[in-house]
This record gives sequence, structure tokens and C-alpha cells, in this order.
Amino acid sequence: MNIKHLAFTLMLTALLAVPVALSAHMKFEKSEPAPGSTVTSPLKSIQIWFSEVPDTKVSTVEVVGPSGPVKTMGLHAMGKSLMIMIDGTAAAGGYTVRWQSAGDDGHLQKGDYTFTLQAAK
Repeated sequence: MNIKHLAFTLMLTALLAVPVALSAHMKFEKSEPAPGSTVTSPLKSIQIWFSEVPDTKVSTVEVVGPSGPVKTMGLHAMGKSLMIMIDGTAAAGGYTVRWQSAGDDGHLQKGDYTFTLQAAK
């Protein structure tokens, strides 16, 4: 392989890799409580981890329980996660967590998941 062919191959590889890197959006990785889980201890907080540091300026986390919206407070970032505290006591039943945030590329990402809160025995 001559030097011109090698240089061309390296340049082409670099150009093809740039759109892949630029199109990578922040992704949901895990949460606590986990999607589909059953929680048996009192619900104090919700934490959601992402593949990038979330932008708190555009981030929201909403929690809806068996009686409607759950009062929350203190949304903040902790590294690559968002955490929100539950204000008060959460009743047993099904819950939906709806989130939105953006990572390095600024594109807003949204998602939701459910879990069940079981009365402590």
C-alpha cells in the first residue's frame, strides 16, 4: 500500500466516523427504582442514570402514582444521573416516571417507565 492510498483510507475513515460520533444521543441506562420492579421499602427518591451528564436546564422528572401526580422536590444532577426526592409518603400501587433531558449534543430525549410500590410488611 503506498502512502497516498494509506492517507486517503485514513481520511475517509475519519470522515465516516464523525457523523456517527455527532449523532450519538444521550441514552437511558438504568434507574432506581428499576423499570418493572416492585419496591417494598418507603419511596424516598427516584434516580435515573444516562450515558452522558444530563443538562439540568432542560431536565424534568415527573412521577405519577395511583392517586395522580406525586409531589417531588430537589431535582439535581449527580454525575451522569438525575435525582429527585419524593415529598411526603407515597401510597402503595403502580407508578410511572416520565423524564426528559439532553446530553452533550443538546438534543432533548424523553422516556418513561413504570414500577410498583408495595406496602411494607
